[in-house]
Amino acid sequence: MTLTFQAVLAELESVLQDKPDSWRNTALRQIVDLFLSGSDLYGVEQVDVFDEVIVRMIQKLDRVQLAELSQRLAPVPKGPARVFGQLVRHPDAAVSGPVIEQGNGVPDADIIALIDKDRVDIKLLTRIAKRARLSEAVTDVLLKRGNKAIQRIIIDNHNARISEGGFARIIMALNGDKDLAAAIAVRGDVPSELRVWLTKTLSE
Repeated sequence: MTLTFQAVLAELESVLQDKPDSWRNTALRQIVDLFLSGSDLYGVEQVDVFDEVIVRMIQKLDRVQLAELSQRLAPVPKGPARVFGQLVRHPDAAVSGPVIEQGNGVPDADIIALIDKDRVDIKLLTRIAKRARLSEAVTDVLLKRGNKAIQRIIIDNHNARISEGGFARIIMALNGDKDLAAAIAVRGDVPSELRVWLTKTLSE
């Protein structure tokens, strides 16, 4: 961030302190509208500017307003990472849900933190497993924390990248499950050295 932009953000913070909620809400809606109207054209630096501004303006929003914001921003391919991070960690599923399911801009670290909590709801794992983009880092943790149903969702999600270790974890625990073995065999990214185990399960 440049010094000029830091000065603008400092001025924004000062202005927000003196404005009523109605003004803040209207201003936020206009900024989000502007972001959505050109999100496909913005570069990384421009998205970061919107991210910094929006994240400062949502601090006093209630859950209903945050849920609306989440629904509007979630489908954006290049979403504001810090805003997504705050929304995805919100305890209310109406707020976090849309971003968890659709938000491609959510950093992997935020998704992994949700999965790796001491106690995690299987419904949350299911929503994450159905995401349109799943990295190997995320599926590795999902496969460690999830059950057979989560494994199957990940296998059927061809947008989910699975590491060699992730495939090994599932395949070595098949225990004769031919349906799951057949689903795995359909994927083109199964390491060749592990396919022998699929063949063995399917031929038994």
